[in-house]
Amino acid sequence: MSERVEAGAAAAKKPAAISAEEMLKQAVAGATKANEAPSAGAMSKPSLKLPRFGANARLAVASLTALACGLAIGVLAAPGQGPGDALAQVQAELATGRAEMARLSQEFDRLTRTATAARETSDAARGEAKALSASLADRIGRTEQNLERRLTSLSETLTRSDREQGERIAGLIAQLEKKAQPVTAAAPPKPEPKAEARIAEPTQTGSLPDKAKSETVENWALRDVYDGVAVLEDRRRRLVEVARGDAVPGVGRVEAIERRGRQWVVVTRQGVITPQTW
Repeated sequence: MSERVEAGAAAAKKPAAISAEEMLKQAVAGATKANEAPSAGAMSKPSLKLPRFGANARLAVASLTALACGLAIGVLAAPGQGPGDALAQVQAELATGRAEMARLSQEFDRLTRTATAARETSDAARGEAKALSASLADRIGRTEQNLERRLTSLSETLTRSDREQGERIAGLIAQLEKKAQPVTAAAPPKPEPKAEARIAEPTQTGSLPDKAKSETVENWALRDVYDGVAVLEDRRRRLVEVARGDAVPGVGRVEAIERRGRQWVVVTRQGVITPQTW
């Protein structure tokens, strides 16, 4: 008796399992027919079509596979449901899958647009950097050229100034030499007349000039003699050029510039100016 009950239970379970599989097939076929019915006269293509996603095709296939597995498990787990409930569940799952795929497609498009915008921004920044570098290099080049031109102009100005200054100095030296020539021509001392000649001059009237003193003048020293001109130096290291007939400050008129032995002397009324070492 128990064996009959178990056999009947097994027989009851077997039709239930078969009916679940058939229900899944009928649900899928019914959904296909329901989608084809409105457009049967116009189009021959099935209404159940998935959108094309291009680069995310693998993600779509994986999602559909997981969805189909979930539908099969759900149908098998609920054998007591009728064909209408199974069809509604399948349609709900398909709608959920389509919504998820649409969301994933939108997310992918958003990420694609973000990546494209980032790439465009990077390209724009790279272009601006190149333009800025080129502009900076151009400015540096122009600055260097301006500096070179200014340095060249300054060097030419200095050279011209040095040349003009040299010409001025040469002109001043030439003028001084020209002024010194008449003095040197008149500077050579005349030989003093002999005493006999002075005595023999009967026509001279008036008092004779005092003879120059032979004392040495201590405040002046003779440093050089050239072309009838004597260079004198005082105690304060001041140099004075005098010729015959000129006046020495503090001493008087120069009577003669003559050579006595190995040295030159300047004869004045106050005494003789000799080369002295202080």
